[in-house]
This record gives sequence, structure tokens and C-alpha cells, in this order.
Amino acid sequence: MAKYQLPPLKNETEFEEFVCDLFNTIERTDSYTNLGFQTFGVKGQEQKGIDIFSSKAETVIQCKLKSLRRKDSLLQKELIEDIEKDLTKVQHLDFRFKRFVFTSTFRDDTVIQEYIMSIRNEFPFDISYWGWDTLSRHVEDNIEILKKYFPELIPKKSKPDLPDNALGKDLEKKNYISYLIKRYGEWKQLELSRKGEKFNWPSFNKHLMDRYRAPGINYININYFESLAAYLQSRIDKTIFGKSNIRKGSRNYSSFDEHSNGIKE
Repeated sequence: MAKYQLPPLKNETEFEEFVCDLFNTIERTDSYTNLGFQTFGVKGQEQKGIDIFSSKAETVIQCKLKSLRRKDSLLQKELIEDIEKDLTKVQHLDFRFKRFVFTSTFRDDTVIQEYIMSIRNEFPFDISYWGWDTLSRHVEDNIEILKKYFPELIPKKSKPDLPDNALGKDLEKKNYISYLIKRYGEWKQLELSRKGEKFNWPSFNKHLMDRYRAPGINYININYFESLAAYLQSRIDKTIFGKSNIRKGSRNYSSFDEHSNGIKE
């Protein structure tokens, strides 16, 4: 039995971002390195039958948000027609892929699945359909995705006390780390925006928590403070904007002492 009854998303752009975030999490990729799943182009551009791609996973994904107030037979017919059109378009892509995933806010459906099965041997890549039921099952075990897209479904719990050696116990150090994280994310987004891509905040946050073995920034052991600050500073320095500042002799961030005294670069 499903843990949650997830309501299908109603905004097309949000649905694409949701699918992108979900596949990043499922495939354990890091889109902030530009190797993971990224949204493909922006509205108004020719997207050649796909909304999301991953060169690393050799996968392309199409997202179809549907109004579910219509008859099932009409939705089935429409989705099958969409799949046919998109399969024609993706064959003209100029990069290699091994898997085509068609996602929709419509439920898992035997008519669509049987159609997929009937045409699989006609193409040199794997084809699959992920309806809302399949997407929902994968979401259930991903708390960050739930928090971002379905926060109203997560029961509020009283926060446990922080351990004595937790970063969250030292407000100045915690605020400095938050400042560096924000600086990196914003500068990386400037870099990705040139390609029509978005910085994956949930994936980067998970990366940091895995690296420092903590469930959240407040719980990172304070003994890691200097190491964490140096790591984030190096990530900032390696962004295009950071490299440009270094060449100009400009600083990319304040030191901890400066930040504590209200001096911010």
C-alpha cells in the first residue's frame, strides 16, 4: 500500500523539474557537475521530443502533464499519439542515448504499456512509460523530493535536540556555512543559466550531507567546520564567476572572522 496519495502536479514546468529532480535522486547523479539529468532547453525552443536528458546515464525523458478530468480513452489515445510523435523526433538528436522514458501525470495504464511493448523492437533504444503511480512509488522514499513538491503531506515533528558537538549549536559558524552554500549555489546558477539549466539544490544538499555524514546542516559535527568551509570555498573558486574574480584580483567571499563581524564580500 502506498505511504502517500500524491496529488498529480498541475504546472507543466514544475512537473518537468519534479521529474528531473526525481531521476537525479534515483540514479544518484549530481546535476551540478553538468553530468546528471538536466532540463533540455527552455520553452519556445525546439526540444526534439525530449524535456530532460542525461549524457551520463544515456537517457532522455519526455514529460506530459495532462488534464485528468477527461475520459480515460481520450487520454490513452492522446498519450499514444504523443509517444509516436516524440519517438520520431528523438531519432534526430545529435547525441547518443540508450533509454527513452515517457512520463505523465496520467496513471500507470495497461493500454499504454501494451502499446510500448508492441513497438519496442522497432527502435535501437529501450522505451518505457512511467505513469503517476510509478513516479509516486519512487517519491515515497525520497524525503527531499517530498519536502520540495509535497510539503503539506509531511507530518510536522518536534525537532530533536541538537547534540553538543553539532554545527547548529554555534550560530556564527552555521551562518557562515549557510553563506558559503548560498554563494556557491547562486554563482553556479549563473553559470548554468547560460545553458538553460537549473542548479539542483536537493542533490547538492544530499551530496554535502553524505560527505559529512549528517541528516542536515545543523547536525554536521562542528569539528568539520574548517574542512567544510574550505571545501565550499574551493567550489566557489572553481565556478566561472569565481575564476573571473580571481583573475581580476577580486575576492570571492569573506573570511569567517569578517563574516562574524558583519563584513561580507
